Amino acid sequence: MIKDKYKIEYTYSSRDDMRKMKKYILDTFKYHELGENFTKKMKGATNELKTLPTGLDTSGFRYRGYDIHLKPYRTYLFFYIVDDEKKVVTVLRVMQDGMDWQFILKQWLKNFE
Repeated sequence: MIKDKYKIEYTYSSRDDMRKMKKYILDTFKYHELGENFTKKMKGATNELKTLPTGLDTSGFRYRGYDIHLKPYRTYLFFYIVDDEKKVVTVLRVMQDGMDWQFILKQWLKNFE
């Protein structure tokens, strides 16, 4: 039995996170194709969430009543919520794994209290 696929949505913050990462790649390596590959890989990683988004661990944080899930991908961390009723996965933030993501998420979530 094939499960229903979820739609992927991005918050402004997650789009901004990825835009900044891509800009860093382009500014640092001066290689346009590397930046475009970055975008494709990031979208591919989030598209994997379409089939079993709740199969990954939660981060221990909540956003508007939803558990925030954590998907590691290479050196990146995707933080997202799942609305099973609407079949929507919303990517909240994208960070590099070396960042103090717990502190950053805690500060970011204060904006929504």
